[in-house]
Amino acid sequence: MEKERINENTIRVMIDNSDLKDRGITVMELLGNHEKIESFFYNILSEVDTEHDFEDDDQVSFQILPNRNGLELFISRLDEENKISDILDNITNFSSKQPANIDNISDKRRQELRQSDKGDIVKSKVSSSDHKDGSQENFENTQVILALSDFENAIAIANSLKIENLVSDLYLYEGAYYLNLLVPDHSVSQEQLKNELAIALEFSRISHVTHEVLHEHGQLILKHEALEKIKSLFS
Repeated sequence: MEKERINENTIRVMIDNSDLKDRGITVMELLGNHEKIESFFYNILSEVDTEHDFEDDDQVSFQILPNRNGLELFISRLDEENKISDILDNITNFSSKQPANIDNISDKRRQELRQSDKGDIVKSKVSSSDHKDGSQENFENTQVILALSDFENAIAIANSLKIENLVSDLYLYEGAYYLNLLVPDHSVSQEQLKNELAIALEFSRISHVTHEVLHEHGQLILKHEALEKIKSLFS
């Protein structure tokens, strides 16, 4: 287990799978049942806060970013000058400085993908410039944003959907998880799309939160291939 002090209010702790095994807990338990592992978080805090900067009466927030080797735990102290939005900014700013795969979705494409305030399933035309092969054909995509009650539902959806070329982003916003799905219409029939979405809705509901709100105010946990990454971790 390693730690890094990001600023006076936030500590980043890297916990690998062997550490979790030694402590008798799994990543799935950490993501699926927050109450159960509260003592685990505070035990970690007591181990890494060697300078006792986090007093017993401080309010503390814990944020988890899972990865293939374990997880990153961000421990943040809350006070009047350090709100939740600042904590998420700390995590986002830190992550933006780390090496990462380039998001294949262009800014232009993101701009075109809009969702109505009623949480409708939206179709949007995407230009050929977004094709990896540079083809000149225009096509439409279907965008759906799903609200999840917990992370285990994201695992269930990841292991259930069978849509090729599916683009998926996982967000955390106001304590809830959201999946932003972008389905290329040329790769799936309307009947198949309807059936796949029916499966997804067994574990979620259509969200009234727009992609713009998630992008601006939510925490992006997994980008572009969220469902594939979740499936590789938890299948």
